[in-house]
Amino acid sequence: MKTRITPSGIPLFLLLIILASSCQSPSTPAYLTFEDTTAAVYGPYRVIKLPIDKGVTIVNPVQISLGPGGFLFAANQSGEIYTLRDTDQDGLEDSALLFADLNELGLHSPVGFTHIGETVFIGTRTEIRAFQDVDQDGKADTSWTFFDKMPVSDHPYEWTSALSVGPDGWIYFVLTTDSWNPGASPDPQGLRGSILKISPDGSQWEQVATGIRSIHGMAFNPSGDLFFADNKGGGNPTEELNLLQAGKFYGHNPKKYEGKFDPIIPPVFSLENEIAPSGIEFNSVSNDFGDTGGNLFVAFYGPGEHWTRGGVGRVVVNRSSSGYSFQEFPVVDIPKLSDLAFGADGSLYVAHHGISDYWYNAVEKKTGGFYKIIYDPGLEGKNPIHKQIKELDLSEASLENGKQLFAIRACSACHAVDGTTDLLGPNLKGIGKEFSQAELLEEINKPSDRIKPSMIATKITKKDGKVLLGRVVYTDDNAISLMLVGNHIVQIPKSEIQSSEEVLKSLMYENLLAGLSEEEIKNLLDYLSSL
Repeated sequence: MKTRITPSGIPLFLLLIILASSCQSPSTPAYLTFEDTTAAVYGPYRVIKLPIDKGVTIVNPVQISLGPGGFLFAANQSGEIYTLRDTDQDGLEDSALLFADLNELGLHSPVGFTHIGETVFIGTRTEIRAFQDVDQDGKADTSWTFFDKMPVSDHPYEWTSALSVGPDGWIYFVLTTDSWNPGASPDPQGLRGSILKISPDGSQWEQVATGIRSIHGMAFNPSGDLFFADNKGGGNPTEELNLLQAGKFYGHNPKKYEGKFDPIIPPVFSLENEIAPSGIEFNSVSNDFGDTGGNLFVAFYGPGEHWTRGGVGRVVVNRSSSGYSFQEFPVVDIPKLSDLAFGADGSLYVAHHGISDYWYNAVEKKTGGFYKIIYDPGLEGKNPIHKQIKELDLSEASLENGKQLFAIRACSACHAVDGTTDLLGPNLKGIGKEFSQAELLEEINKPSDRIKPSMIATKITKKDGKVLLGRVVYTDDNAISLMLVGNHIVQIPKSEIQSSEEVLKSLMYENLLAGLSEEEIKNLLDYLSSL
């Protein structure tokens, strides 16, 4: 039998096989090339690292939001505002187009974002700035100060965050607490540590709620109710999900608002999927995304710059005549997430902040980026929907011995375990849910490797030469309240202070476990885990 040769020189039968094969095997989706298969995923999702290699260099992004034109707007901690663009139309953003550079305006920490129509609002440390791209070339060509009534000092945690447009058209936002800032600016109106709102034209503003610690995410649900997530610590016993009640006090820094509030409004739900909630957003009721329409999605930063922890959780929020009920599920584990947003195509985008110092600024290695979480119906039922938690063998004898060691080693002198008492060190209620025993052991052995911002020591030198070292628990125009070792609080008039400086060394003693046997250390860790 004679073989027929095609004009291309390929035998006909071989050409037919090639053509048949190409017709029967669909092309591989482009996003699979960039899938992060190392991330733990819960539910029918794929985690894609966006291949952004053009335009603005991504350095420690602090926010991501859907903005005008259906574009995703994002910001670096270093001050660049940009939009994410898909230049090759493969469904993945690969370029960051500069929208505005806050460094040119002398502004810092762009952690807040929202927009009304074509006007973009950026919350910075010193003001909310409005931007417009009049000629529609992708870069802002005009801007103006929208709000600048906040008290401002040099502390890097003075953020203007969680910008959200309410059903009334006003812009809601948060001024983070100044409770641990020894150099806090005068704040006679008590604005720091509260939620405020501004009219659309910027002519009016109101204080909406007080007792706020550090909120990076607020979101209105379809019913028009405002939810916000506040961080644990400073009077907040848990990672809080709160429901706004106008004019109410939410628990943080009570001395600042003494005599000005009703009883503390407790959280409506305690978030336990991870530590340090950042951005939050309700999924549209019309966006399936794995049957999660109307669910609240929460980004978690994780426990500080030292640990590679963090992730996304979702909360099923149900409303009835008796109020709200909540149920929490994990979505994916990705460390150090600063924000999240649903894109125009219904996928979920998250901002990965990356490695940083105590103040969330970039260190020697420039890191950070963005992930796109895609719903894949083909994965329905194939991934777990809950985290596998290893059960610890916590015997009664081990717990009792650990409790005694906790007292003998003077742990109880600086750490309460009831969730409410404020001593020199963090309250350890629930610490077993936050850290594994290996992580707890490292925290004890290396106490200065990770210090919570509110627990950083301050050294105050008085004009008479006396030096005091402790933790700032309150500050106002006239004095600083400093908690010393022994949980003794002293009031230091600012007129008597020569200088103050933060000391990035833990107030916790080192070598606390010296001389303990392995069994005794295990007993102590068991007791901490039981909390």
